This record gives sequence, structure tokens and C-alpha cells, in this order.
Amino acid sequence: MLFRTLAYILIGWLLLAAVPALGLKLGITVMLPSTTAVLLAHLAFSRQGSLPWALSVATTLGYLEDFHQGAPLGTLAFAHGLALVGLRWTAARIAVRGIFSRTMAALATVVVIDLVTWAILMLLADALGFSRDSLLQSLWLARWHILATVLVAHPVWVLVRWSFRILGVDQPPPSDVAGRGRSLSVIRK
Repeated sequence: MLFRTLAYILIGWLLLAAVPALGLKLGITVMLPSTTAVLLAHLAFSRQGSLPWALSVATTLGYLEDFHQGAPLGTLAFAHGLALVGLRWTAARIAVRGIFSRTMAALATVVVIDLVTWAILMLLADALGFSRDSLLQSLWLARWHILATVLVAHPVWVLVRWSFRILGVDQPPPSDVAGRGRSLSVIRK
């Protein structure tokens, strides 16, 4: 799981650096997509690894985004962690296959992250010196952030799967229980 963890973090960090540079080069002035939201959806719906492992990846991605966006440290890390817990609960109940369902998973993820981040900033507005009116306006402008994330959801999902295949981390390691079961059946014969 170490290499899979490093792969998620490396891909997230590269996307955090590449997307704004590409936006600047293309002259995009509206809000940019949240590639980490798509990574969180992929992480949750791949159903691999334990919850603590997935939370460590999610909070690391959120922390990197805190640094990248200049948010108060811990804000996006908390939002990413909370979103991941909800996604893992959802992933235990539904399967995500195909472009539409991946897009809807990314949509739900970015909405949760944006709302949690907005709520944290509203609670801490006085202490941070933020205007509550500007935060209310930013909530309305988040629709562009959500739309941009929906538009890049499938390409990012495909990029992650392709990268995992190239790096050789696309298959989970065999379970200890399955390994013991096979060895016990060999011993019984």
C-alpha cells in the first residue's frame, strides 16, 4: 500500500501544480477544477485499503491543497478527510462504473469539500479577518468550481488508472486471510 499511497500523493501534487499553470497559459480566469476531489472519489470507490490508510491519503492531499491555495492550514485537510469518510460509506453501498457515475461521484465530492470548507471559514471568519459577505458571495461563485471539476472528472479518473497501471500499483496485494486459507488447504491435503 506504500507505493499506492505515494502514487496518489504524487499524482495529486502534480495535478495541483499543473492545473493552475495550464489555466494561466490558456487564460482561464474563472475558478479552476478540484483535481483532488476526483482523486478522493477514485480513492473511495476503488475500495482498497483500510479507512485509516485512505484517511491519511485524503488528509495529505487536503494539506497539499491548503498550501497550494493559501487556505488556513488544516481547513481543506479536514474537509477532504470528512468527504472521504462519507464517500467510503457510500462506496460500501453503491458501485461506480462508467463515465456518468464517476462524474456524479466527483460532483458529490467537490460539493461536500466546498461546503465543509465554506462552513469552517464562516465559523472562523472573525478570527481570520474574513468578511462574511464575501464568503457568502464566494459560495455562489463556487458553482464554477463545481462545473470545472465535473468537466475534468473523467479525464482525471482515466489518468489515475493509467498512471497506476504504468507504476504497477493497479492491483491490490493479496489478502493475508486468502493467503492463509490457501496454505491451510495445502497442508490439509
